[in-house]
Amino acid sequence: MRVVLSTLVAFLLVSMSVPAEARRTSDHDYRYEQIWSSAVRLLRVDYGFNIRDRDRGIGFVLFDYQDHGRTYPGSLEVVRAEIGGQQKVRVTLNIPAQPSYVERMILDRLQRKLRADFGEPITRPVAREPIVEEAPEEDARDEDTEDDSDRDGRS
Repeated sequence: MRVVLSTLVAFLLVSMSVPAEARRTSDHDYRYEQIWSSAVRLLRVDYGFNIRDRDRGIGFVLFDYQDHGRTYPGSLEVVRAEIGGQQKVRVTLNIPAQPSYVERMILDRLQRKLRADFGEPITRPVAREPIVEEAPEEDARDEDTEDDSDRDGRS
């Protein structure tokens, strides 16, 4: 009876555990529009995945990852972000039922696609704090001194 009970408890603990959700993120210097169009083309055209839903304004794509005849739900987010004082675009890919190397492979291919389509990204300058210049100190001397002869109208 104890063996059956301990086996049942072990089974319940294993079945109740939450699977680890791996998600991969990469940051890019390309424009949002360039990344969005390349990511959608990569998923739909290059890989042939079915896109279930997408919204360019919010920056998400829901798709079906296909592997050996089976499909797994996946999502891709494209978000503008400020990282280290620079404007970048962050891409987050999540395919929970697959190992994390699958997500890394897709993100690496997206990076190669961006370079092939648009060349090297233009590096934007780092945003700096505005420099506040101090007002120059006024000279202690009176620069408005006039000759007394000028005041009287005599020369």
